[in-house]
Amino acid sequence: PRHVEIQVFGDQHGSIVYLGERDCSVQRRHQKVVEEAPCPVMTAELRQAMGTAAVKAAASVNYVGAGTVEFLLDQSGEFFFLEMNTRLQVEHPVTELITGQDLVAWQIRVAEGQPLPLKQDEVRLTGHAMEVRLYAEDATQNFLPQTGTALRWEPALREGIRIDHGLVEGQAITPFYDPMLAKVIAYGATREEARRKLVRAVEDCVLLGVNGNQRFLANLLSHPEFAAGNATTAFIAEHFASDPSLSPQPPKASELAAAAALLFQQSANARAHQGGLAGWRNAGSAPWRFLLKQGEQPFAVELEVLGDGPQPSLLATIGEQQVSLKLLASDGRWATLELDGIRQRLAYHLAGDNLWLYGHNGNLQLTDITHLPVNSAASAGSGSVKAPMDGAIVEVLVEEGSQVSKGQLLVVLEAMKMEHPLKASIDGVVRRIGISRGDQVKNRQLLVEIEAAEA
Repeated sequence: PRHVEIQVFGDQHGSIVYLGERDCSVQRRHQKVVEEAPCPVMTAELRQAMGTAAVKAAASVNYVGAGTVEFLLDQSGEFFFLEMNTRLQVEHPVTELITGQDLVAWQIRVAEGQPLPLKQDEVRLTGHAMEVRLYAEDATQNFLPQTGTALRWEPALREGIRIDHGLVEGQAITPFYDPMLAKVIAYGATREEARRKLVRAVEDCVLLGVNGNQRFLANLLSHPEFAAGNATTAFIAEHFASDPSLSPQPPKASELAAAAALLFQQSANARAHQGGLAGWRNAGSAPWRFLLKQGEQPFAVELEVLGDGPQPSLLATIGEQQVSLKLLASDGRWATLELDGIRQRLAYHLAGDNLWLYGHNGNLQLTDITHLPVNSAASAGSGSVKAPMDGAIVEVLVEEGSQVSKGQLLVVLEAMKMEHPLKASIDGVVRRIGISRGDQVKNRQLLVEIEAAEA
């Protein structure tokens, strides 16, 4: 079925109107992902029937203010009541855009005792609007909420795009609130125009420093079934479960080449003590070698300088792949490169050995470990249980000395209104517990150490 909701509004004088519908069928874990108005399969007769039913439900309790009456709509056109949300919902901007009304202003007007601004026969629906929610989450880890710092945030504001947010650069993304960072809304004369605008806006919103769900959203909006208006509540499970955005993707060779060029430029500028693209020398000398790490995966990049001057040609070798490039300009925020003859502009943030690039998978973080001793970054091993994000410990289910089995629940972490079970990855004995119930912990903090059982 489809999940279709009707926006209603009542005043203190007994008047109630409905302001069209919103289709919120695309969901994950019963949470809305895309909201649009009007519903792609709505007819005038069905809208009137659903709107009348919603108004009757609100009138039965003398409802005052903004409310949303939610229904399931089947293929035959029958609809079934789900619930009523007695508030202005996250997705209200799509209704505002197709009606031309400010629903927050309506709320204030109603609270002041004034009548509704429009009668039912004065409500007009024009065009199409579509909204997605930009979350701090990792789609490759079952949408695990993410914490960190918004090192860069540049919303893609342009004609036909509305972005509701309160995010500023340098802001900490903490575990204490819902992970929603922004709402990105597009308006067009047709559904297809709105969809295309929204895809481009989602792709062009620059977010660095914390993982976001842009790639997931852009891929979803571009899926042929969604583009055709055929999505139901089963859309993600039936058509999107194998999408590349839901599994870890290695960086492209072009992204690794760009990263190596930016890191090389930083070292060259440091030596030259001057601005611009100074320090590009060593034509004919041995290639520069970089070891870059994404998560726990290292990537070797060999960078050869093929000429002198401020913009020399470079050749990057990554395994069996080679990328020809030039770094034409960089200012600490944007880099202009020529990659295999194609000019590109990339957002980036470089701090010490850490580089964030806004790439084909969204926010890409790479660490330059070229000069680290081989054994200095060794992990604690599979017997170490670490916090996957900042949060609070709500349960500790084992004690030091306890025998545990692989898969056994050890600790429950609460973050961003969700509980996250942490389990043993090996059989063994708990040797150390570094936390207690109620403790606040940081991302990657060591919580429990397990000594592997002897074979």
